Amino acid sequence: MGNERNAGRKRKLDTDTIARIIDKHNKGHSVSELAREYGVSRQTMSFYINDVAIDIDRENENSIQTVIRSISYWRKLNKIFGMNKDILTDYNLRLDYMCNETVNTHILVNYKAESIIIKNNYEHPLKCAFGVKKNPSWEDYLHFLEERCVPKSRDHMSVVLDDYGLDFFDPMSIVEKTGGRMSGDSYHIRIYSLEEAYA
Repeated sequence: MGNERNAGRKRKLDTDTIARIIDKHNKGHSVSELAREYGVSRQTMSFYINDVAIDIDRENENSIQTVIRSISYWRKLNKIFGMNKDILTDYNLRLDYMCNETVNTHILVNYKAESIIIKNNYEHPLKCAFGVKKNPSWEDYLHFLEERCVPKSRDHMSVVLDDYGLDFFDPMSIVEKTGGRMSGDSYHIRIYSLEEAYA
């Protein structure tokens, strides 16, 4: 008995094939027609057409690489930050400052340019990662990370770092290990690499 509905695991298509599919769709080919042609379900084809974009790495024009990025993630960030996808793609890290399971502040980080963008979900400064600051600086960001980890001046810091598997005091690395949790409060930091959103 054949698999008439194309049920089961989605067939993985390579980047060049997806680029051709998107091009054909833009020229008027229907989702159903393309699904039949490439032997995938309509749902899978719709995913490739609607939720996947082809970005070209223009840094090396002699060997252009095609990278597939999930744009459903960018749509979500666009909605949160009200910004253009092209601006957001410069930010390769996202931190959510949370109280229990509620996100109080979204933080996008661009390490190369040493800049951040934030979106607070609360007006009250005590609930926000940077208090009253709406446009925190890079120094504010570094200070925020340091506040969410073991104090640098702590006795026997070398033992603490050893427990974390670190050779030196680095707030970001400590926050990655601890989730930025401090005893006595319900706040923590959830970290997402935007690379994880790439298909």
